[in-house]
Amino acid sequence: MLGARRAAIALTVLLASCLSWVIYLLLARAKLGSPTECFALAQVCVVLLAAPYLAAYTSRTEGDSVLLTLSRISTRRRLLMQLATSQMPLLCWAFLSTGFLFFSMELPFVKALQILAVLGIYSFSAGAVGMWGAKVFRDVLFSTEFAYLLWCATIGGMFLLAPLERYIDSVQPIIPLVLHANPLIAVCAILGETDIFRTPLLYELTPIPSYLFAYPPWYLVCFWQVFIGGICLLSLNKFAAAKPLKGTTKTWLT
Repeated sequence: MLGARRAAIALTVLLASCLSWVIYLLLARAKLGSPTECFALAQVCVVLLAAPYLAAYTSRTEGDSVLLTLSRISTRRRLLMQLATSQMPLLCWAFLSTGFLFFSMELPFVKALQILAVLGIYSFSAGAVGMWGAKVFRDVLFSTEFAYLLWCATIGGMFLLAPLERYIDSVQPIIPLVLHANPLIAVCAILGETDIFRTPLLYELTPIPSYLFAYPPWYLVCFWQVFIGGICLLSLNKFAAAKPLKGTTKTWLT
């Protein structure tokens, strides 16, 4: 069991490292920021891509016996333990990759800790979405695709402002909502080396640079991700507590 877990961690670290390097090269080629910013953005992308799948796969393979228990308290604890177990390989990779960012790219220690905190928060929130999808769709791929659709909506909102600008006088009141919902903005707020919206690519694709705006604090961006993950966990807890396993008697704590 321990050997299998170590192998899973090693495989996850290897695959995540390869994926992050590919994304980093694409972001650097698109000139979306400094090398440090592109690497940190690649880290966030890997977490958002991998966390839902890991959580959904763990949820489906362990079965309903982990989710359906006799009391609300044990249900909540088991959900959190299952989520933490599923994200352990990804958290190991996040720690190692942030260490690389700190030592190789000379990122300040405080900012490295903030980046690591963002990756950890996103890992658990995205994992919660994956677990919720696994319970609703009862399929690992469908639940992962649902999570990807959610990230596309939150990240791609900035590109929808261009067609929306044709029908309203100003999109400036909407810009703060778009920035708070975009999980990538946390990295931009922490590093702040380059205004990503004034890079050549995004300057042409979104009208945000034409307006006055400020990046929201990184912890506020993370708060909305925690909110999404919390809603998913609460709904899972309610669902599990409401439907006990066959042959068991539902009991309530007093």
